[in-house]
Amino acid sequence: MAHVVFLRAANVGGKNVFRPARLAAELSHLDVVNVGAAGTFVVRGKASAAAIRREIVERLPFEPDLSIQPAKDVVALVRSRPFRGTMFSKDLRGWVAALCGRANQQPELPLVVSRNGQWCFRFERIEGSFAIGLWRRPIGAFTLPSNVVEEALGVPATVRWYETYERIVEVLDA
Repeated sequence: MAHVVFLRAANVGGKNVFRPARLAAELSHLDVVNVGAAGTFVVRGKASAAAIRREIVERLPFEPDLSIQPAKDVVALVRSRPFRGTMFSKDLRGWVAALCGRANQQPELPLVVSRNGQWCFRFERIEGSFAIGLWRRPIGAFTLPSNVVEEALGVPATVRWYETYERIVEVLDA
């Protein structure tokens, strides 16, 4: 069964720096494809989530939080068209957070963060191991979805723009 790996807080702000393409090459025996620079990998080879975790952890110079999801769950999420009817732009984007464990609490949703009287972040729903919402460019400060999601659910999470999830499905379909 194929899996998708999401590293949390890797290659951000000069911390937990590594080279995703190099890691993918080291894991070529698992048929790993690197998707972007943030630590997103499609593992097409046959391996359990535990085996994948071990292989990645032993090769990184830091102890990462990981979310390893069955590829079929990512495909199902994208094919459900969670942002149907929403027109994305540079100022409005969809995000999906892969949870690194079970949520410890269930917030009342939607959870909205506003800046200067205008919403800039909406945490709209949870589907399986994924939190889903919208981000709108705020005037002034930048709001990170992962901070809001982690605080609301009490569990580490790693956020990617929805376009990354679409690219993952393209890799799986190839």
